[in-house]
Amino acid sequence: MPPPRYNHCIAKVFRNYRKAPILDKKAFTLAEVLITLGIIGVVAALTIPALVAKYDEMVMVNKLKRTYSELANAIELRKAELGTDSYADQFSPDLTEAEQLDGFVKYLNVIERCSASDTKGCGGSYTIYPKNKTNDGFGNVKTSKSTSERAVLNDGTIVRMSKRNWTGNCEVTYAKYETDANGNYTNVVDGKPVPEYYTAQHCAEIFFDINGSKRRNQFGYDNYSFAVSPTKLDQHSGYGGLYDTIRTGKLNYERYTEGKY
Repeated sequence: MPPPRYNHCIAKVFRNYRKAPILDKKAFTLAEVLITLGIIGVVAALTIPALVAKYDEMVMVNKLKRTYSELANAIELRKAELGTDSYADQFSPDLTEAEQLDGFVKYLNVIERCSASDTKGCGGSYTIYPKNKTNDGFGNVKTSKSTSERAVLNDGTIVRMSKRNWTGNCEVTYAKYETDANGNYTNVVDGKPVPEYYTAQHCAEIFFDINGSKRRNQFGYDNYSFAVSPTKLDQHSGYGGLYDTIRTGKLNYERYTEGKY
């Protein structure tokens, strides 16, 4: 049992503690809270869109890499099946566009297959925009349509076939047109531009939309293309520049709207 003096000291401490003044507690005023929330909101408004855009770009680039790898592998498997060293055999002009597409998409996980005349299935017919704002030669923004022989893969990718009626060693004749600095045709007769011709080595061209018919539907963002020559697959820079995108990890496209150029 503690001595009486010890108990007396304890009692004195408790008496002094009960008499001690209560210190004022500091707190934020309503104005301070509102200002803080306002600052947080401004910072979020400035940073979140950039973070979302960066994430979206990463997702699209990764999807592009995966899709191109699958398509290239399918074309390689078709070449091995035919027992040839050239891609030309599987894209012979003697084959229909449908036969050319079916030749390699059988190595992919296809969930829907549509003909060029079908404007409803496989994403239907929708507008695709060039990578950069382009004059169609008559003062309007140039666009194209998604109709062709096509197939939808299990991840939603739409693969479209573009046949080339080549001769010799995949030699194709193309037309180009003289334009001014604004992209308007300068050599027009009876309302039609007069073409100049050149050749390129294309056995075929493969187009694909990595997120199906969902927007943006623009080359350089979700639409890409590669040309098939006898010995290699090559990008078309104007149709998305897929190798450049894969190499840099950056989407390359211009935001614009359809209408007058």
